Amino acid sequence: MKRPHLLLPGIPAVLASVILAADVAVEPVRNPFAGDRLELPKEEPALKAGAGVELVRSACSSCHSMDYVITQPPLNRAQWTASVEKMKARFGAPLSTNEIPALVSYLEANYSPPAR
Repeated sequence: MKRPHLLLPGIPAVLASVILAADVAVEPVRNPFAGDRLELPKEEPALKAGAGVELVRSACSSCHSMDYVITQPPLNRAQWTASVEKMKARFGAPLSTNEIPALVSYLEANYSPPAR
């Protein structure tokens, strides 16, 4: 069975005539950003300087910010290795197997628990 139309013929015309009869002045909406250039803040990661820092930036920043690296709890070498290998295997981190030791060495040297 076909459902009846909910709109009656002529309703749009009636609405249009009511709007026109109201004689309301409508000002065009001004875009508050027109002509402005929107610049996003540049990420300035606070990675510690050291051998392998550029490798970390290039391999890790394709998926997440460097803040994700520096806010991890201090991990030991085995934990960093497992984390990096997981990023490569599961999430496709763009690094070769040969680059993993250098990347882990950087992370261990800069983001591992202090030696006792």
